[in-house]
Amino acid sequence: MSLANPGATNVVDDRMYKHRCHLIPGLAAAVACAVCLATASVANAQEVVELPAEDRFLSADFKELYRVGSVVGGGWDTFGAVAAVDFDGVGNLHVLDDQAAQITVVDLEGGLVRQFGRRGEGPGELSGQAWAFSVWSDGRIAVYDGGKRAFVLFGADGGFDRQIPLEGPTFISIPALQADPARMSVVSTGEVQYLDWTPLARPSFRYVMRYGLSSDQAEVDTVAAGWQPETAGMAFAPVFKVGVLPDGAMAFTDSSTYRISILGPDGGLSHVLSRPLRPEPVTRQHRAEYLERELKAMEGSSGAWVDRRRAELESMQFHHAIPVVRDLRTSWEGTIWVRRVGDEPDSDGPIDLITADGRYLGSFADDATDLPSAFGRDGLVAFVERDELDVPTVVVKRLPPGVR
Repeated sequence: MSLANPGATNVVDDRMYKHRCHLIPGLAAAVACAVCLATASVANAQEVVELPAEDRFLSADFKELYRVGSVVGGGWDTFGAVAAVDFDGVGNLHVLDDQAAQITVVDLEGGLVRQFGRRGEGPGELSGQAWAFSVWSDGRIAVYDGGKRAFVLFGADGGFDRQIPLEGPTFISIPALQADPARMSVVSTGEVQYLDWTPLARPSFRYVMRYGLSSDQAEVDTVAAGWQPETAGMAFAPVFKVGVLPDGAMAFTDSSTYRISILGPDGGLSHVLSRPLRPEPVTRQHRAEYLERELKAMEGSSGAWVDRRRAELESMQFHHAIPVVRDLRTSWEGTIWVRRVGDEPDSDGPIDLITADGRYLGSFADDATDLPSAFGRDGLVAFVERDELDVPTVVVKRLPPGVR
C-alpha cells in the first residue's frame, strides 16, 4: 500500500452525508427518507485527524483462557453453527447457535451457566432465519429474528421478556448487532438489507441504523448515512462497517480510502480519522482474476442460483479502486480495530488499533491474529474457529492492557 498525498482531493465515495430522520414503515417511506438524505449538505467542515503513515507492529501473544466446542459431540458445548458470540458485563460468554436455535452462556472458567431457546414460532422461540444478537452489560439479550421480523428479548436469567416487531418491508436482514451501552438500543454493524427494494427504490445511501427497544415497538433511527455504490453487488465496493463506542458514539467506514468517521452519541459527525494509505486502482488483471475465482468457486455446483450467479458475473460492475479497509470492530474499552487489505485484493492485511480521539496504538501483522468475533470487559475477546470438518470452536483469550 503506497502513501497518498495528504492534500489530495477525496473522490466522491469519501463524502460523508449527515442527516437524521426516523424511518416510516413501508417502501414509499424508505424512498422518501432517501430523498431527504440526498438533500442534506455535505459535511465539508469536518475535522480530519491524520494518523501516522508508518506501521508499528505489536505482539499478538494473547493469554488463552478456555475453549468450548466439542468435536466428538454429545456434550453441552456441541454447537451446530455458531451465528454470533458476545459477552456480558461480568465476562460470561454468550454463544448463539442458529442450528439448535439456542443460546449457551459460559462463565469465566469455561463452565456452563445455562442454555435456553428453541426453534418455533411461539413466545421466546426462534424461527431460524437471519439471526443477529447482542448482550447488554447487565446480561439482557436482544436477538433479531428475521423470520419473525422482530426482536426477541431475554432477561439476564435467560427467561423470555418480550417480542418487539419491526415494521417495514416483507423481509429485513440485519447482518450483526452491537448493544448500545448508553441506552436500551442496538446498532446494526453492517448494511441492513430489505427484500422489497427495486432498482428504482434502492436507497442512495447506506444507513447507520439504531433500534430503540425500550417500548413495545422498535424505534428505528437512521443515525447517519454513508456512501452507497451506484450498482448493487459491485465488485471491490467499499465495505460498510459500524462499531459502537462506550459512550454511545459510533465509528464507521464506507470509503475506499482509510477514513473512519466518528459520530457523537447524538449521531452528529464529530471528526474523521485518516491514514495516508492510497487504494490500489482496479486493473484489467484484477477483474479477470476476480471472475476466475468466482467461476472456480461454482465448479461442481448446479441449480438456479448457479445460473443467476453466472448471469451476474457476465454483467459485473467493478469499483475503480481496491478499498484499503476490509473490516472494523470496536472493543469494550473503545479501541477501534481496523482490518486492512492484504497484498491481494481478497486477502487480509494488518489490523490497526486506533482510538476515537485520534491516537494510533499500533498494528498486528496480517498473520498475527484474526479480528475478534466479540469483545468483553477487561480485555476479554472471543474467536470462532472451525476445523477441516467445519466444526465450530469458540476460543476465549485476554488482551494485555496496552491493546484493549
